[in-house]
Amino acid sequence: MLSFNYTNTIERVYIDKSNMDIDFIHGKANKDLEIEKNNMVLGIDEFLPAEKQNINVEFVEFKKFYQRIYKETGCKYKNWVDEIKSEHSLYVKKIAKANFLYDEAMICKNCKKHNLYIFGHSLDVTDGDILRDLILNDNVSTTIFYHNKENMGKQITNLVKLVGENELIRRTGGSTRTIKFKLQKNLI
Repeated sequence: MLSFNYTNTIERVYIDKSNMDIDFIHGKANKDLEIEKNNMVLGIDEFLPAEKQNINVEFVEFKKFYQRIYKETGCKYKNWVDEIKSEHSLYVKKIAKANFLYDEAMICKNCKKHNLYIFGHSLDVTDGDILRDLILNDNVSTTIFYHNKENMGKQITNLVKLVGENELIRRTGGSTRTIKFKLQKNLI
């Protein structure tokens, strides 16, 4: 499980932590942790044009990717992404060996699907590198929970910034659908 939250609410309220590997990608708030050892990641969005991002780096330490590396919050999700891509690649090779004529859409429909549930996240571009890695896999079915229609609209707008309009359209309809939105039920 990947958590963008700093607290242990997911462990305390929702799941049995002994059965779940949780990657606190942005660090974890800990009342016993000294301020010098705090590993919480608080970052800003990229503000430079693409051609200047790797040249003008005077504010790089304020970006989330930098802080995740510097504060060693872990990147277990990268292993999960690699595993998902590897499974898909092996399946495609297996089908290709068995049949020279194969349809990529059929392969994606029949290979193992992984489920990604996004709960309580705005899908803001500051986490775009992680979200793109997870969402843009053809063998990942993504369910995005929303509180109300206004919240859903903001999430859609943020997804356009993350993956682009054409990719979002492709992934939310037809035979290539991998993203769906679901109204979150009230917990109380």
